[in-house]
Amino acid sequence: MRFHAWQLLFWLPLLGLLTGCPAPVVEIDPKGPMQVWAVGSLERIRPEDPAQPLQPIELFAARGETESFQIILTGAKGVRAANLEVSDLRGPGSAIIRKDHLRLYRQHYVRVGEPSPSLGDANRSQGAGWYPDALIPFDAPGGRFKAIPVDVNPGQNQPFWVDVSVPRDAVPGQYSGTYRVTAQNGTVEGSVRLTVWNFELPQRPRLLSFVPLWNTKTKAARLELLKHRLMPGRVEPGEVRELVSEFGLNSIDLGFWSGANAQTCRAKPAPPVAELAAARAARQSDVPIYNFAFDELGVCPNDLLPDIRAWVGNMRAAGVLHLSTLHPRRELLDDGNGKPLVDIFAINAEMFEEAQRTGLWEAARAKGSSFWYYTALLNRDTPFAPQWLLDYSPMNWRISSGFLAYNLGFTGILGWAADFYDTSRDQDPWTDVRYFNARRAFNGDGLWFYPGRDVGLPGSIVPSIRAKWLRDGIEDYDYLSLLRARGLNLRVGTVAEEMARSFRDWQKDPAVLERARQRIGEVLGQSR
Repeated sequence: MRFHAWQLLFWLPLLGLLTGCPAPVVEIDPKGPMQVWAVGSLERIRPEDPAQPLQPIELFAARGETESFQIILTGAKGVRAANLEVSDLRGPGSAIIRKDHLRLYRQHYVRVGEPSPSLGDANRSQGAGWYPDALIPFDAPGGRFKAIPVDVNPGQNQPFWVDVSVPRDAVPGQYSGTYRVTAQNGTVEGSVRLTVWNFELPQRPRLLSFVPLWNTKTKAARLELLKHRLMPGRVEPGEVRELVSEFGLNSIDLGFWSGANAQTCRAKPAPPVAELAAARAARQSDVPIYNFAFDELGVCPNDLLPDIRAWVGNMRAAGVLHLSTLHPRRELLDDGNGKPLVDIFAINAEMFEEAQRTGLWEAARAKGSSFWYYTALLNRDTPFAPQWLLDYSPMNWRISSGFLAYNLGFTGILGWAADFYDTSRDQDPWTDVRYFNARRAFNGDGLWFYPGRDVGLPGSIVPSIRAKWLRDGIEDYDYLSLLRARGLNLRVGTVAEEMARSFRDWQKDPAVLERARQRIGEVLGQSR
């Protein structure tokens, strides 16, 4: 069969979509030159971004923190069989951070054909094209996709991701090490410098969260969430002690669902007190235990207040907190005994601004309610707020779980799903990241982790870069919590406040965020 040039132009993009990478070309010259450089975690490297000079990468982290950077490889004539190696990091005296504390991933590009919706100019999708997102671990056995060795097409970039997890017993001070990219084309070496500050992040994050698993409900998947300081919510009784003591689990959801949301507007009868109490007792620990029962009832024409009262009455009798994504309303602030019907309001930016205007934010907090932040799809009334969509800028993810959540008074975040993809339409999340609502594509919504079976990890999940940005924001939240706990806010002036004053006014420049974090880290590292 004979191909014409116009046919090749048609098929190349489709082949790229099927392989999960930019369109392949015919030939790679393994003797051609290759170029390597390194950047921080908040720079998104697209396939054809221009190369940068090779310079040492500078990192700063607390003990117990994970800090990341990226190594990018390209070659004008392509690169054949590329690999990446890292050394130990050597510090003061004989101090060493072993290289097994550095986890390596190859970044996998996904194609956004239809950009997520955008409204206004304050915060928009970055458009159609190829986005680095899924992270394939070097230590995954491989299957449909394998991390290494990897071929890189001529003129294309291949980024790698490196997590540096600082041990809790690491000696503070300056560390240095190297990384080496090898290929048939040759070898390029770069250097890493890490400053370990003299303070430690808590094992349990200060920011609570709930990001339920939809398609891979296994212990391995729950552990992967916890490694990113995100809480799976629902856990098995026999694993609670281990997850709390060793992996930082800081909250538990019991998983009794009322069935009431904006589509159904109907609730099932509340579970008996004894059933709720038994589920709670089976997961007894020193972390908050709640039940997520009602979801976005604002558009329901009927009044579900009697159902909410019945559910909350049984939860209270069983010693279980009530979490729901409900608009704060006066009638929800009194259960008949002077307490609010909702212990944890999970609200979006629109709900927040409404609660601020009506005074219900402060009224609810005065009665003991707390607030978590969530976002899904794109709210027409608050398009300026941070969005959890793949094709929005990295700062949307980092700021929302860190400076913005802390400065506005949120104590947690809620994501509607960690690993959702639509099995009813045979969606392959490695090549199709679209979540459809009202016939519009919301890229990556509910898909923060990819199925591990495609990289040889059946029964598990692998992270997206977006999950890393959320994790880093949660660690920013810990920085700010420590700063207040130690009475050091005045030492940093208005640095933290200026990062996020409101949903309409938040910092979009990663360099400014990094400077603020470094200033706070230096102050914490010098305190006793």
